[in-house]
Amino acid sequence: MDVAALRNEIKGEVLQGCDTGYQPALDGMLWNRLKADRRPDLIIRVHDEEDIIKAVRFADASSLRVVARGGGHSWCGLAARSGGMLIDLENLNKVKVEPGLMRASIQPFVSNREVIAHLEPYGLAFPTGHCPQVKLSGYLLSGGIGWNAGFWGPACHSVEAIDAITAKGERVRADSNSHPELFWAARGGGAGFPGIAVCYHLQLYRMPEAIVESSYYYPLEHIREIGDWAQDVAEKLPSWAEFTLFMLSAPAELELQCASMNRKVCKITATAFANDRTEAASALALMEDCPLRKRCLAAELYQAASFTKLFDGAGAAWPEKLRNRVETLWSNSSPGEMLLAARDHFITTPSAATLILVALYPGWASRVPGTPDTAFSMSGKAYGGLWTMWRDSAGDIANNQWHDKMMSILEPFTIGHYLGETDIVEDPGRSAKCFAKSHWKLLQKVRSELDPKGLFQGFEGGLQTR
Repeated sequence: MDVAALRNEIKGEVLQGCDTGYQPALDGMLWNRLKADRRPDLIIRVHDEEDIIKAVRFADASSLRVVARGGGHSWCGLAARSGGMLIDLENLNKVKVEPGLMRASIQPFVSNREVIAHLEPYGLAFPTGHCPQVKLSGYLLSGGIGWNAGFWGPACHSVEAIDAITAKGERVRADSNSHPELFWAARGGGAGFPGIAVCYHLQLYRMPEAIVESSYYYPLEHIREIGDWAQDVAEKLPSWAEFTLFMLSAPAELELQCASMNRKVCKITATAFANDRTEAASALALMEDCPLRKRCLAAELYQAASFTKLFDGAGAAWPEKLRNRVETLWSNSSPGEMLLAARDHFITTPSAATLILVALYPGWASRVPGTPDTAFSMSGKAYGGLWTMWRDSAGDIANNQWHDKMMSILEPFTIGHYLGETDIVEDPGRSAKCFAKSHWKLLQKVRSELDPKGLFQGFEGGLQTR
């Protein structure tokens, strides 16, 4: 393996384990402070697409398996693999907007917040992910469950084409007519995508004229009734309304009222992406019909919002510089039944940052199940999950034990997982559960045909420590 030759050939940086910059570079690529104990042989911080082509060809000739780092949360540290080559895409961050065509071409290392910042001046939008700092690449490859998902659908449905580097080290444009199998895998295949996406060509949408939010806090003693009501009201909401229930730590001003539940509370948020404020308020008024409305501890009604405000809220709920164990799920069970089962263990959480959510997307059911032209195929009546978050290593044992027990409680309610936020390191079998059975089988076929040598690490390669 002639690493010196590779250094001379590419414009970017090549790092080996013996280099002083290697460990800081690897640590800086992992968002989760609960670091994965896995080290690639080489880190390639590419300058451009030509560097990727040369790096992939070098890896193939050197029998090195490859993984790309696209800058998402990657809660379980999928960019860190034992052995092989890690290609860092951080310098691929260009954006081109064509407002007249309502199209954009965006490279992988552009954050959700940056995407909207480029589109807002033209009155345009895209179903970006909820968290502001997550980059586009891993989000889109995994399917993309983002803002206004019930109306705009999963983000991968708005990907019209991709540019990618294949296992042969070739740059191709993949869409429904050219390289259709690669395009199919790019829309939901996640870590199983047999290539490196270097540009996404996106369909855009008109920015909603009125983004309006209402939020409510209810005692956890009533979580079963609240959850059952939420399921009913979600069926009455328009597809452009997003409805989420949380179990989380109460804000300081409500802690005393929530003392019986260890200062934990149920928060409900409803966000309307409407044509005007009157339309938004009409939809959100359904929240006022909750039979437990008089038990509400606090409420903020019909608040004017924006993507900036939405991103700020999500960034506060999922802050940086924490240690994280995360698992999401699809469920067809009643939210009330599931949250009630989780409640008594939830209130014992060692960390105040930890939360559970259940999201209900009106209109979602008609957008996803049975979708033949994307790898993204797993869905359910409700999307939920557990985010166990804590600050330092002193809390590792307690939080890990607590997390594992909560996952065992949630397992009976689970029909599948979302690839972008599931821990396939802890349980490699979860990868298959992120797809309909037919789509999982087809994805394996596509991978074997387009990457017969297994150059790309995929779902399991290099995930064992050494």
